[in-house]
Amino acid sequence: MKAAWKTGGVEGYRRLLERKRDEWENIPVNVAVIGNTGVGKSSFINAIRGLTADDEGAEVGVVEIRSYPHPYNRMLMFWDLPGVGTDEFPRETYLSEVGVDRYDFFLLLTADRFTENDTWLGDELRKRNKKYFFVRTNIGVEISDTKKAHPSSDDEEAMIEQIRQYTADYLRQSPCASRGDVQIFLIDSYEPNKFDFVKLKKQIIIDFPTQKRSALMRALQSTSEEMIMLKMADLRSRIWMSAALSAAGGAIPFPGASLAIDYTIITHEAKSYFRQLGLDSESTVMPIRCMLLLGAAAAEEGFKVYLPLLPVVFSSVIAGSMSYWATYATLKLILDKCENLALTAIEDIADRLES
Repeated sequence: MKAAWKTGGVEGYRRLLERKRDEWENIPVNVAVIGNTGVGKSSFINAIRGLTADDEGAEVGVVEIRSYPHPYNRMLMFWDLPGVGTDEFPRETYLSEVGVDRYDFFLLLTADRFTENDTWLGDELRKRNKKYFFVRTNIGVEISDTKKAHPSSDDEEAMIEQIRQYTADYLRQSPCASRGDVQIFLIDSYEPNKFDFVKLKKQIIIDFPTQKRSALMRALQSTSEEMIMLKMADLRSRIWMSAALSAAGGAIPFPGASLAIDYTIITHEAKSYFRQLGLDSESTVMPIRCMLLLGAAAAEEGFKVYLPLLPVVFSSVIAGSMSYWATYATLKLILDKCENLALTAIEDIADRLES
């Protein structure tokens, strides 16, 4: 930051902060989704991108390698990779054919049980220090079929635990388990708020490479309290960058320039908060009424705090300092209100699902 100021002054400082603030949008992130045809890869790729069957999503039954960008971040790609051990992709050439080193994370999917080829692949990924999870799909269907076959058995939690234990026992006997714990997630892509889907998204973020974690987290939808809290921590940690941009604007010696810059920064960040927490009008997660309520509350109270503090007649040094703290306080207030409304909306949705 000192170097940017020395070489470019206010403009160089501003460009640096803008680049650092928005750099997550330009970081390439590649997630490999591996499994044989019919295990639910396409449904999973659609679900984790927040798409439904009515949207333009992953193609069902595709054998060749395909990539699908996230609608909110085109640099985040989910790759549909075929399972290992088929005639087209034998073990001997699998890693080179799929280009194993291009991916940041691997999800090994199956709809019933994992095979020797799956555990072999897991072991090979571990040898290369690649992060991966085993994922059982279509759990909702399996639970439903079990209930039909055994009408007297209606303990869903016990059924899930039995599936989890059986899968874990099998994987513990594999080579990949001998090198450490194997993480297993039971999901149903058509019920993303049940089973382990939310837990899976959270764990992917936690285990993702540090420099790419923010890019992944910001693309995933806020469909649970856990995701909201993860996003809130990330958003709060970045408020200072926008406040620093405001301070740079405060140093520009033109009447009204600071006010215009500060307003633009706050508007930009507020829209980002709406989108990140599922409160914007395009979100399929929260009711649209949330955005309207938030817009009225945050704008009224946030700018009520901010406007009296706006520098108008102070010197550039004082103006920069005032802009920093005024913008920081306003963004913090708006973000806090976003958090409260997002959590309230999540609770409302959960109550409706239970009823």
